[in-house]
Amino acid sequence: MKKLIALTMALLMCLFCFTACGGNGETDVKDTDTSADVADTGNADAAVVEDVAYITEQGKMIVGITYLEPLDFQDADSNWIGFDAELAAAVAAKLGVEVVFQEISWEAKEAELAAKHIDCIWNGLTITPAREEEMSISKPYMKNKQIVVVRADDEGNYSDVNSLAGKVIAAEAGSAGEEIVLGNISDAVYVEKSIQLDALTEVKALTSDAAVIDYVMANYLINKEGSDFADLSILDMNLSDDEFYGIAFRKGSDLTEKVNGILAELEADGTIAAIAEKYALNDALVSMAG
Repeated sequence: MKKLIALTMALLMCLFCFTACGGNGETDVKDTDTSADVADTGNADAAVVEDVAYITEQGKMIVGITYLEPLDFQDADSNWIGFDAELAAAVAAKLGVEVVFQEISWEAKEAELAAKHIDCIWNGLTITPAREEEMSISKPYMKNKQIVVVRADDEGNYSDVNSLAGKVIAAEAGSAGEEIVLGNISDAVYVEKSIQLDALTEVKALTSDAAVIDYVMANYLINKEGSDFADLSILDMNLSDDEFYGIAFRKGSDLTEKVNGILAELEADGTIAAIAEKYALNDALVSMAG
């Protein structure tokens, strides 16, 4: 009898182990499912690259901008106009989607793009190796440089970069101008502004000695008819080599090459030149062909 009980117990133990093994088999299946989930996540990451399909499905391309006349600014009816704004609208039309302009903090532009709050940054963005590491950037479409703006009646006090030492200098946070102020001008008292227009206004208001901003913007605002900044002057001073503007997309985005191709078409049919003519920017254009 004892042998029978022992045999029964042994059989029960084997059955228990078999069931447990079956349980582990179920766990293995779940592990496989988890791997599938990881694969799905990987596919989701890959899908971020497919921005052409994404914006087509959304029916719109959200363009991240700041106020940067003559590239992005508003008319009397609060419509966004300017070279970049109008060119972005022309590209969106070719893509068959609506263009939507979204004001952003320039310091947070990379984060806004990665989070898909915007689909591109089209706002006089200077192409740099660091930015190319983080984002996919179009071919250059316009050249620019960083310049120093002072009050016209103060212009004679400045001869070179060394003459700016210790001065109060305004620039836009996160901009190429900020990099120059902090890295190239000795003992500068830096005044951080949210947009380049505010840096220019600092000089006009006598609250800063100078501003370091984009030539494209400064030249347009100081020299346009009826300018509010006609009492300011651009110093004849080399702060940097020529820079080039590009349009930034998410890293690896297929929208980059799609837009490059459309820009080449718009150059060939004269659209880009016609828009540039409105804002006296033809001399700054860089060919998109090739």
